[in-house]
Amino acid sequence: MKRIAAFFALLLFFVAGFLYYSCPVSAADGVTLEFWELSVGEELMRSLLDRFERQNPGVKVRFQQLSWDYGLDKIITSIAAGNPPDVVELGTDWVPQFSSSGVLSDLTPELEPVKSQFLLWDTVTFNDRLYGIPWLAGTRILFYNRELFSKAGLNPDRPPTTWKDLLHAAKAVHKLSPNIYGIGLHVGEPYSPWQEFLPFVWGNGGEVLDKGWTRCTLDQPPVVEALIFYQSLKPYALVQRQEQVNQLFAEGRIGMQLSGSWNFAGIPRLNPTLNYGVGVLPRPAEGKGTPAGFAGGEVLVIPKSTRHRDAALKLVRFLAEEEQAMAIVEAQRNIIPTVVSAMQHPYYQNHPEQKVVFEQVRTAVAPPGHPAWGPMQEKITRAIEEVLLQDREPEAALKQTTAEINKIIQTPEVKGRFSDTLVFAGFLAVLGILFLGSMILRRKRAGARGSFSFPSLLTSSLFLSPWLIVFLAFSLIPLLHSFVLSFSRYNLLSSEISFVGLRNFWEVLQEPDFRQALWNTLFFTFCTVLPTMALALFAAVLINTKIPFKRLYQAGLFLPVATSVIVICMIFSYLYAQDGLVNRVLEWFHLPVPPPSWLLNTKWALPAIMFMNIWSSFGYYMVLFLAGLQTIPVELYEAASIDGANDWQKFRYITVPQLMPILLLAMVINTIRALQVFPEIFALTQGGPLGSTSTVVWHLYKTGFQRFDMGHASAIGYILFVVTMCLSWVQIKAFRVEDKL
Repeated sequence: MKRIAAFFALLLFFVAGFLYYSCPVSAADGVTLEFWELSVGEELMRSLLDRFERQNPGVKVRFQQLSWDYGLDKIITSIAAGNPPDVVELGTDWVPQFSSSGVLSDLTPELEPVKSQFLLWDTVTFNDRLYGIPWLAGTRILFYNRELFSKAGLNPDRPPTTWKDLLHAAKAVHKLSPNIYGIGLHVGEPYSPWQEFLPFVWGNGGEVLDKGWTRCTLDQPPVVEALIFYQSLKPYALVQRQEQVNQLFAEGRIGMQLSGSWNFAGIPRLNPTLNYGVGVLPRPAEGKGTPAGFAGGEVLVIPKSTRHRDAALKLVRFLAEEEQAMAIVEAQRNIIPTVVSAMQHPYYQNHPEQKVVFEQVRTAVAPPGHPAWGPMQEKITRAIEEVLLQDREPEAALKQTTAEINKIIQTPEVKGRFSDTLVFAGFLAVLGILFLGSMILRRKRAGARGSFSFPSLLTSSLFLSPWLIVFLAFSLIPLLHSFVLSFSRYNLLSSEISFVGLRNFWEVLQEPDFRQALWNTLFFTFCTVLPTMALALFAAVLINTKIPFKRLYQAGLFLPVATSVIVICMIFSYLYAQDGLVNRVLEWFHLPVPPPSWLLNTKWALPAIMFMNIWSSFGYYMVLFLAGLQTIPVELYEAASIDGANDWQKFRYITVPQLMPILLLAMVINTIRALQVFPEIFALTQGGPLGSTSTVVWHLYKTGFQRFDMGHASAIGYILFVVTMCLSWVQIKAFRVEDKL
């Protein structure tokens, strides 16, 4: 009994500690708010929050800075876990999914009276309700190089105001030199292509969806006309990623670009002497259309589960005020406030170029606040890239995109949802029943033999509990949960679940994007595993011989394995750039260079990543083979030499057979790693261009954490598991070394 009492006392201690550290922290005489933010510098934001705390005694703010790369994942995870912050910053294109899932507080009664004081309310509106306040605005304006304009015979004080002017200016600047581009067009990224193109659509009177969000209208004449004009810019443009366009514009090699206010800080840093001007985006023609822009930026929202709604609302209103917003603008110069009164602020009188951004926001248009906007924007980006990279007819591309978006709109919502808490409770109940059943069965069997000690079982369980808790929490329960999700529709934000049987698997297999990702993954696997094994074996055999500087070669070839994949990707992104080392070497030997660059060419992007993968990974398998070579008895080689065998015969009939178990191990490990390739895709191409580098794991990530469709993502995971098992089984059977392992 003492052991049992001690066990439960220790268990109670752990539970009490967990509850203590998991509960929200409260101030001694008030509340403590959790605030997560992405855009503002940490030091500046802390000073603003200190000011808020002085104005609101009893309210403390605990602030956490997130990154745009991984912030969304953390926000989603916190909401799904039921532990979100009290106030959080969201990007405008994230809001529809959050508001439609019912996880944000409806702030309509509190914010309706101040609507006239702010811009861009469409970005926080869903079903005519307000779920946040527009905080900081971002849009795209026209940046142009005054010096290139003068050289091309254009007026450096008059930026293009119509489509005709824009095309004429691009032609004139490009005529200066083949290495000078008239304009920069963005591709190869999830957001910038459609954010740059859609203002032409909106300015021409086109829309993505009709007013009721029941039908896609991208096949209408205003949209087709806009894309035809956009394609007409290509012969005089640099078609590249936004980062490269910004860099070359700052270097004075691009005449114009449609970009954001971050360039006000970026251009002086890259080239302080660049003479550039700005203007609002051009309209279709004089007296026709509007100079529309993309209405983006950041908004402040309050999760519904907050315990401090009133205090959180005070913080939201405080940060949106002109004084705080302008403090951010003056410090960072890469954003503008949404408060209307800031237009008259002295800062904009002294910085007229940034006032242009404010003027552009007044005519900016927000994308549709549809919950499925994420998949829609992917389809639009694909159409743009097909037109720019593959010269597809704009009308055909838009017609296909319209059909795909209509299919997304018409997808029926699965009814009969319930909370996934029941699923977890079911898991725990089943596990508890199985555990108790095994204990009862064991006791009965032991009772027949007269040897069963319940206290001993508790003692053993106590010692096993550290491993058992970790195994249950991070392995078994997630595995069972993902298995159930693969047969369900699951909203990651609202934690609602509904069973759909095998529909997820069927829809995934019917999806063209998944089939392309699966083909790319298999192609990547077959084309990297064998070269990696051959190169690793060759290096191991070479190093195993008596050569000088043997240890140096071994360490050098293994170095890429010890280097972070992200670091390697950054290095190769520079090597594969349009003016990178690889292209310079090819041009030196008068060999063709893939246009527009290696990672933006649909035929060469994946092989380029495959080459990097082979180079960075073969050192690991070289070490495995080297260890195996050193276990082969020397007597075998000596006997073969006496029999007159040459080096090739020794390798074929002694080395390879003796290494067969290690070869199989290395082959299976490399195959599994190749099938799960993800960081290279994430860092270099994000599945582009046009899905040519999309892999199964990347598609799984995009489906689960960008579209929030965990049911399809789980189904993709289990399909990949079956493919991996099948390939591993084939390899084991092909090597026929089961008895040697």
